[in-house]
Amino acid sequence: MIQIKPEDLEKLNAVIFDIEGSGSVPGSTPYESGSIVSLGAVDFNTKDEFYEECRVMDGRSYDAYALKINGFTKEQIFDNGKQSATELIRKFEEFCAVHGTGIIAAWGDYDVKMLNAAYLHYGEPMRLPGRYLNLKNVSKAIAGKSRPGLSNTAIKLGIPPEPYPHIGINGARLASEVTSLMLFGKHFYKEYEAYPVKAAIKESITLNAMEIGAAREHRREKTRGF
Repeated sequence: MIQIKPEDLEKLNAVIFDIEGSGSVPGSTPYESGSIVSLGAVDFNTKDEFYEECRVMDGRSYDAYALKINGFTKEQIFDNGKQSATELIRKFEEFCAVHGTGIIAAWGDYDVKMLNAAYLHYGEPMRLPGRYLNLKNVSKAIAGKSRPGLSNTAIKLGIPPEPYPHIGINGARLASEVTSLMLFGKHFYKEYEAYPVKAAIKESITLNAMEIGAAREHRREKTRGF
Protein backbone atom coordinates (compact mmCIF):
# COMPACT_ATOMS: atom_id res chain seq x y z
CA MET A 1 0.00 0.00 0.00
CA ILE A 2 1.06 3.59 -0.69
CA GLN A 3 -0.35 6.39 1.43
CA ILE A 4 -1.74 9.33 -0.53
CA LYS A 5 -3.12 12.60 0.78
CA PRO A 6 -6.24 14.05 -0.88
CA GLU A 7 -4.32 16.94 -2.40
CA ASP A 8 -2.03 14.41 -4.10
CA LEU A 9 -4.86 13.48 -6.45
CA GLU A 10 -4.46 16.86 -8.10
CA LYS A 11 -0.67 16.95 -7.84
CA LEU A 12 -0.40 13.54 -9.48
CA ASN A 13 -2.90 14.36 -12.23
CA ALA A 14 -4.98 11.35 -11.24
CA VAL A 15 -7.14 9.79 -13.93
CA ILE A 16 -10.50 8.50 -12.70
CA PHE A 17 -11.87 5.79 -14.98
CA ASP A 18 -14.89 3.53 -15.29
CA ILE A 19 -15.30 0.30 -17.23
CA GLU A 20 -18.51 -1.27 -18.41
CA GLY A 21 -18.24 -4.99 -19.01
CA SER A 22 -20.18 -7.78 -20.66
CA GLY A 23 -20.17 -9.76 -17.42
CA SER A 24 -18.23 -10.49 -14.24
CA VAL A 25 -14.46 -10.57 -13.95
CA PRO A 26 -13.01 -13.57 -15.83
CA GLY A 27 -12.08 -16.32 -13.40
CA SER A 28 -14.60 -15.30 -10.74
CA THR A 29 -16.35 -18.63 -11.32
CA PRO A 30 -16.14 -21.14 -14.17
CA TYR A 31 -19.28 -19.55 -15.62
CA GLU A 32 -18.18 -15.94 -15.58
CA SER A 33 -15.96 -14.59 -18.34
CA GLY A 34 -16.81 -10.98 -19.04
CA SER A 35 -14.93 -8.53 -21.21
CA ILE A 36 -14.46 -4.78 -21.41
CA VAL A 37 -17.05 -3.17 -23.71
CA SER A 38 -16.50 0.51 -22.87
CA LEU A 39 -14.06 2.64 -20.90
CA GLY A 40 -14.47 6.26 -19.86
CA ALA A 41 -11.96 8.40 -17.99
CA VAL A 42 -11.55 11.91 -16.61
CA ASP A 43 -8.31 13.71 -15.78
CA PHE A 44 -8.98 14.93 -12.23
CA ASN A 45 -6.78 17.97 -12.79
CA THR A 46 -7.63 19.21 -16.29
CA LYS A 47 -11.12 17.63 -16.69
CA ASP A 48 -10.02 16.25 -20.08
CA GLU A 49 -12.03 13.17 -21.02
CA PHE A 50 -11.53 9.82 -22.71
CA TYR A 51 -14.22 7.46 -24.00
CA GLU A 52 -13.95 4.40 -26.24
CA GLU A 53 -15.96 1.25 -26.94
CA CYS A 54 -14.75 -2.15 -28.12
CA ARG A 55 -15.99 -5.61 -29.01
CA VAL A 56 -15.87 -8.53 -26.58
CA MET A 57 -12.51 -10.30 -26.45
CA ASP A 58 -12.23 -13.65 -28.22
CA GLY A 59 -13.43 -16.47 -26.01
CA ARG A 60 -15.28 -14.18 -23.61
CA SER A 61 -19.02 -14.13 -23.10
CA TYR A 62 -21.77 -11.95 -21.62
CA ASP A 63 -24.75 -12.08 -19.29
CA ALA A 64 -28.14 -10.46 -19.73
CA TYR A 65 -27.92 -8.55 -16.45
CA ALA A 66 -24.77 -6.73 -17.53
CA LEU A 67 -26.30 -5.69 -20.85
CA LYS A 68 -29.44 -4.49 -19.07
CA ILE A 69 -27.28 -2.18 -16.94
CA ASN A 70 -24.97 -0.83 -19.64
CA GLY A 71 -27.50 -0.66 -22.47
CA PHE A 72 -25.48 -2.57 -25.05
CA THR A 73 -27.04 -5.27 -27.21
CA LYS A 74 -25.47 -8.64 -27.97
CA GLU A 75 -25.00 -7.53 -31.58
CA GLN A 76 -23.17 -4.38 -30.49
CA ILE A 77 -20.69 -6.09 -28.18
CA PHE A 78 -19.82 -8.77 -30.75
CA ASP A 79 -19.62 -6.33 -33.67
CA ASN A 80 -16.39 -7.10 -35.54
CA GLY A 81 -16.45 -3.57 -36.90
CA LYS A 82 -15.57 -2.29 -33.44
CA GLN A 83 -11.98 -2.07 -32.25
CA SER A 84 -10.52 -4.79 -30.05
CA ALA A 85 -10.04 -4.43 -26.31
CA THR A 86 -6.29 -4.24 -26.78
CA GLU A 87 -6.70 -1.31 -29.19
CA LEU A 88 -8.92 0.45 -26.66
CA ILE A 89 -6.39 -0.12 -23.88
CA ARG A 90 -3.56 1.24 -26.06
CA LYS A 91 -5.54 4.46 -26.47
CA PHE A 92 -6.17 4.61 -22.72
CA GLU A 93 -2.45 4.13 -22.08
CA GLU A 94 -1.73 7.04 -24.42
CA PHE A 95 -4.31 9.21 -22.64
CA CYS A 96 -2.68 8.49 -19.28
CA ALA A 97 0.81 9.10 -20.68
CA VAL A 98 -0.13 12.41 -22.32
CA HIS A 99 -1.67 13.62 -19.08
CA GLY A 100 1.34 12.56 -17.04
CA THR A 101 -0.81 10.74 -14.55
CA GLY A 102 0.83 9.07 -11.57
CA ILE A 103 -2.24 7.24 -10.37
CA ILE A 104 -5.46 5.79 -11.76
CA ALA A 105 -8.60 5.56 -9.66
CA ALA A 106 -12.01 3.92 -9.95
CA TRP A 107 -15.04 3.08 -7.83
CA GLY A 108 -14.43 -0.43 -6.52
CA ASP A 109 -11.96 -2.98 -7.82
CA TYR A 110 -13.99 -4.36 -10.75
CA ASP A 111 -12.44 -1.87 -13.17
CA VAL A 112 -8.79 -2.57 -12.41
CA LYS A 113 -9.49 -6.31 -12.35
CA MET A 114 -11.03 -6.08 -15.81
CA LEU A 115 -7.94 -4.23 -17.03
CA ASN A 116 -5.67 -6.88 -15.52
CA ALA A 117 -7.80 -9.62 -17.08
CA ALA A 118 -7.43 -8.00 -20.50
CA TYR A 119 -3.65 -7.74 -20.18
CA LEU A 120 -3.47 -11.38 -19.06
CA HIS A 121 -5.73 -12.43 -21.93
CA TYR A 122 -3.34 -10.90 -24.45
CA GLY A 123 -0.24 -12.02 -22.52
CA GLU A 124 1.07 -8.48 -22.23
CA PRO A 125 2.58 -6.56 -19.31
CA MET A 126 0.68 -3.79 -17.57
CA ARG A 127 1.77 -0.42 -18.96
CA LEU A 128 -0.53 1.83 -16.94
CA PRO A 129 0.50 3.92 -13.91
CA GLY A 130 1.70 1.70 -11.08
CA ARG A 131 -0.66 3.03 -8.44
CA TYR A 132 -4.39 2.42 -8.16
CA LEU A 133 -6.84 4.06 -5.76
CA ASN A 134 -10.15 2.39 -4.91
CA LEU A 135 -12.52 5.33 -4.45
CA LYS A 136 -15.10 3.09 -2.77
CA ASN A 137 -12.71 2.88 0.19
CA VAL A 138 -12.71 6.69 0.40
CA SER A 139 -16.49 6.59 0.75
CA LYS A 140 -16.20 3.89 3.42
CA ALA A 141 -13.80 6.05 5.42
CA ILE A 142 -15.98 9.14 5.17
CA ALA A 143 -19.52 7.77 5.20
CA GLY A 144 -18.84 4.72 7.33
CA LYS A 145 -20.67 2.39 4.96
CA SER A 146 -19.39 -1.12 4.44
CA ARG A 147 -20.43 -1.37 0.76
CA PRO A 148 -21.13 2.11 -0.59
CA GLY A 149 -22.29 2.16 -4.19
CA LEU A 150 -21.42 5.11 -6.41
CA SER A 151 -25.04 6.14 -7.02
CA ASN A 152 -25.99 5.69 -3.35
CA THR A 153 -23.05 7.84 -2.31
CA ALA A 154 -24.04 10.49 -4.87
CA ILE A 155 -27.56 10.60 -3.44
CA LYS A 156 -26.16 10.86 0.09
CA LEU A 157 -24.13 13.86 -1.08
CA GLY A 158 -27.24 15.49 -2.54
CA ILE A 159 -26.64 14.97 -6.27
CA PRO A 160 -28.43 12.69 -8.78
CA PRO A 161 -27.33 9.06 -9.23
CA GLU A 162 -25.75 7.73 -12.40
CA PRO A 163 -28.32 7.64 -15.22
CA TYR A 164 -29.22 4.52 -17.16
CA PRO A 165 -27.89 3.03 -19.23
CA HIS A 166 -24.48 3.02 -17.58
CA ILE A 167 -21.70 3.95 -19.98
CA GLY A 168 -18.08 4.36 -19.01
CA ILE A 169 -17.85 8.12 -19.34
CA ASN A 170 -20.93 8.76 -17.19
CA GLY A 171 -19.49 6.61 -14.43
CA ALA A 172 -16.13 8.38 -14.62
CA ARG A 173 -17.80 11.79 -14.50
CA LEU A 174 -19.96 10.92 -11.50
CA ALA A 175 -17.01 9.35 -9.67
CA SER A 176 -15.02 12.56 -10.25
CA GLU A 177 -17.85 14.73 -8.92
CA VAL A 178 -18.39 12.50 -5.87
CA THR A 179 -14.66 12.36 -5.13
CA SER A 180 -14.38 16.15 -5.28
CA LEU A 181 -17.32 16.50 -2.88
CA MET A 182 -15.98 13.89 -0.47
CA LEU A 183 -12.40 15.10 -0.30
CA PHE A 184 -12.61 18.82 -0.97
CA GLY A 185 -16.22 19.80 -0.28
CA LYS A 186 -16.63 21.40 -3.70
CA HIS A 187 -18.26 20.55 -7.00
CA PHE A 188 -16.15 19.21 -9.87
CA TYR A 189 -18.58 20.11 -12.66
CA LYS A 190 -20.53 23.34 -13.10
CA GLU A 191 -23.76 21.48 -13.88
CA TYR A 192 -23.89 20.31 -10.27
CA GLU A 193 -23.51 23.76 -8.75
CA ALA A 194 -27.28 24.09 -8.30
CA TYR A 195 -27.05 21.34 -5.67
CA PRO A 196 -25.93 22.47 -2.19
CA VAL A 197 -22.67 20.98 -0.99
CA LYS A 198 -23.40 18.53 1.81
CA ALA A 199 -20.03 16.87 2.16
CA ALA A 200 -17.59 17.77 4.89
CA ILE A 201 -14.03 18.50 3.80
CA LYS A 202 -11.79 15.67 4.99
CA GLU A 203 -8.36 17.27 5.01
CA SER A 204 -6.83 14.76 7.42
CA ILE A 205 -7.93 11.54 5.75
CA THR A 206 -5.18 9.27 4.45
CA LEU A 207 -5.88 7.26 1.32
CA ASN A 208 -4.27 3.93 0.57
CA ALA A 209 -3.36 3.19 -3.02
CA MET A 210 -2.17 -0.27 -3.95
CA GLU A 211 0.36 -1.30 -6.51
CA ILE A 212 -1.78 -1.94 -9.56
CA GLY A 213 -0.37 -5.41 -10.07
CA ALA A 214 -1.65 -6.46 -6.65
CA ALA A 215 -5.13 -6.75 -8.11
CA ARG A 216 -3.96 -9.83 -9.97
CA GLU A 217 -3.80 -11.68 -6.63
CA HIS A 218 -7.55 -11.24 -6.18
CA ARG A 219 -8.74 -12.12 -9.67
CA ARG A 220 -10.74 -15.12 -8.45
CA GLU A 221 -12.83 -13.06 -6.04
CA LYS A 222 -16.39 -12.78 -7.37
CA THR A 223 -17.00 -9.19 -8.36
CA ARG A 224 -19.98 -7.55 -10.01
CA GLY A 225 -19.25 -4.00 -10.97
CA PHE A 226 -21.27 -3.09 -14.01
